[in-house]
Amino acid sequence: MKTLLHRILLGALLMAPALSGVAQDDELPLIPEERLKEIKAQKTAYITSKMELTPEEAQVFWPVYNQYDKELEALRKERREANKAVRGAGELTEAEAAAAIDKDLAAQQKELDLRKKYSAEFRKALNARKTLMLGRAERDFNRELLKRLRDRRDGDKPGPGRR
Repeated sequence: MKTLLHRILLGALLMAPALSGVAQDDELPLIPEERLKEIKAQKTAYITSKMELTPEEAQVFWPVYNQYDKELEALRKERREANKAVRGAGELTEAEAAAAIDKDLAAQQKELDLRKKYSAEFRKALNARKTLMLGRAERDFNRELLKRLRDRRDGDKPGPGRR
């Protein structure tokens, strides 16, 4: 099982160059659809392994998680677009700034509400212990992926003794 996990992580690392072109203005990089699918497959395997899901649990859990992930991504996309509009607006009036703050807080609240809703769904499908493990597994996967991206990016930059 560890060998499988290591292979999955190695595969994610090999895809890192496609992800390293993050724009300075926090826009998401354009990642080929095929690579996104590979990353999602690796995330699925990673989470399944970390949560120690049985085949029966996985069969019940993954449809719920995929719906959650889809809804969460839609909320995040909406929030990114709102933030992008504010950044592109130039100098904001006090009222516009206040409205932007309220809109961002409302978006954060929507994400929290979605997490609460699906936390209950995950507990029904699995249990509280494995639901807690899910959050850890997601954070660990994201940290590992970001670390590998940084390592790869930093490896491309000249440093002391490099040209």
